[in-house]
Amino acid sequence: MPAVALLLLAAILLLGILHYHFWTWWLAVPGGEDALLHARTRDGWHVALARRRPRGPPRAPPVLLCHGIAVNRQTLDFGVERYSLSAFLSRAGFDCFAIDLRGSGDSRPLPGAPTRWNLDTYLAEDVPVALDAIRSATGEARVLWVGHSQGAMLGMAACLLYPDRIAGLVSIAGPVRFGARGPLRRLVTVLPLLARHARLAARMVAPVSGFWHPALAEVAVHLKNVDRPVYRRLLSNAIEPLQMGALEQLGVFLREDSFRSMDGRVDYRAGLPRCTQPALFLSAEHDGLAPPAAVEAAFDLWGGPKRYRNLGPRYGHTDLLLGRNAPEVVFPAIREFLLEASAPV
Repeated sequence: MPAVALLLLAAILLLGILHYHFWTWWLAVPGGEDALLHARTRDGWHVALARRRPRGPPRAPPVLLCHGIAVNRQTLDFGVERYSLSAFLSRAGFDCFAIDLRGSGDSRPLPGAPTRWNLDTYLAEDVPVALDAIRSATGEARVLWVGHSQGAMLGMAACLLYPDRIAGLVSIAGPVRFGARGPLRRLVTVLPLLARHARLAARMVAPVSGFWHPALAEVAVHLKNVDRPVYRRLLSNAIEPLQMGALEQLGVFLREDSFRSMDGRVDYRAGLPRCTQPALFLSAEHDGLAPPAAVEAAFDLWGGPKRYRNLGPRYGHTDLLLGRNAPEVVFPAIREFLLEASAPV
């Protein structure tokens, strides 16, 4: 009997491995970038930047697109061209650079590079070298920052820390208030259990995704607004392991209703009134991670010229980028704002 059990276990393991590799290959979507650049940080990471050159009459400054937590650049430069915000903006004449922050996508560590980090590390290490790499590639010292979720939060903090390098900001579902929100708090308690295996879990369930969508996942994506083939490819290509340091900092934000550095020296939220860059803030009614009130708080505090738009009940958190009509509704709103914040070359 033990031998039969071992054979059965081995067969299940083999089928699981075959399932994983087959569907990872079948659902893979290649990047459409013109070039993949790498910028080396001081602490030994190579941060990746996927560049899409202008397809229309060129404009300046260039655009830096920054993804959220536990995902990579595919949320902003999706392998399905219709849903790539980077490709959409390149057709409007922008030189676009979609970043893979450390630990995601095509970023790579050197031997001895740190394996634990948080939002402050991104701001101190990844952001400066990305800005320098874009300046070396384009000759432009400033960028227009387009960030989603955590990427929007990093953009707001970067406007405060590097005001001479950021010319404008688009915050897509970027919260700065973290009050008592049940679904998000429950999600944060579950995430540590999946942290290191988030990519594995996502790829294993990707083939059957859409038939069953747990209520807790609805806080991150409103499935009724996403086509199933797109959702399957999102899970198979965009999901990354969660970094415990970043998750720990998010936990501090939730407990304190704060937006600050881990050492308490920099209060990013308190510094928003000192940010003078033009900014566009986008929210969605069905967003469980960054509900409108959490995004409106950033808009209210912002010190520069600003606009705010609520996309309504049809949209959730991730489907602001990958929703069925996002290329016709959300993307043009971002393009028009960036056109006003830029100039022809």
